[in-house]
Amino acid sequence: MKNKIIFIINPIAGKGKGRVIETEIQHYFSQKNVEFETFLTKSIGHATEIANQVLTKNPEIIVACGGDGTINEVAQALVCSNVALGIIPIGSGNGLAANLHIPKSTEKAFEMILNAKINKIDAGKINEKYFFSNMGLGIDADVINNYAQTKTRNFLGYVSASTKAIFNFQPKKFSIELDNEHILDDDFYFVFCSNSNEAGYGISFSPNAKLNDGKLDFLAVKKLNFIKQIQFSACVLGKQIEKMNDAKVLQVNSVKFNSNQPKTIAQVDGEAVIFNQNSIEVSIVPNALNVIVPN
Repeated sequence: MKNKIIFIINPIAGKGKGRVIETEIQHYFSQKNVEFETFLTKSIGHATEIANQVLTKNPEIIVACGGDGTINEVAQALVCSNVALGIIPIGSGNGLAANLHIPKSTEKAFEMILNAKINKIDAGKINEKYFFSNMGLGIDADVINNYAQTKTRNFLGYVSASTKAIFNFQPKKFSIELDNEHILDDDFYFVFCSNSNEAGYGISFSPNAKLNDGKLDFLAVKKLNFIKQIQFSACVLGKQIEKMNDAKVLQVNSVKFNSNQPKTIAQVDGEAVIFNQNSIEVSIVPNALNVIVPN
């Protein structure tokens, strides 16, 4: 038999598609000459716990079945290990899967896992937590925080969360160091560090980002009036953010955010995270993760 494959499934991802996909996995892989096991997550953070536990079984591949949040949780345990991450995208945004060209077809994704072609990608690090697509501390964090509280987990829910954020967002003051040099000190509408060129739903704030270039793509946009907010949205949708005069776009190795607030709401790979500190450090870890990709 080939080495073991572990599937970690978010049962509520994709409007409950996770519950169905476990049956599909069992039917498909039981016909192949491969040893496999499936595990269902029960709460936020549980996928990381499962991944750490099953590493003792010496699997060849651990497959995350869910959205960007589930993928992030599983990948946390695999950074700088020899175990490869497989992805079956059944979430709402699926930004990292889109960047990696993971098939949306379940059967084609299964075939990809069996073929096991591996690429190395970088990982971002925010304090002691890893991210693989992007993180942000501006209006995007408020959008994701709103989205987490909505019952409509699809593109319409994302639009609703974005609209609420646009009308209620207050710019956030940060002192920002890029590659250990103080560069920016202002009220910001948007601050963003990206490893991937996809943020989900086909939206990109960093269209030139690459998963394996050893760099973070940094974007900062200072406080905007309402008209310029509309212009910003148009530039994002047109993937032409570098043409906006108010946007600062750079490639960096590290970013340090300092705030006078005791806590900061961030979005990390599309999930809302609260940091109970006024200093946040972001860096890049080159070639940190083995990922299964299409041939």
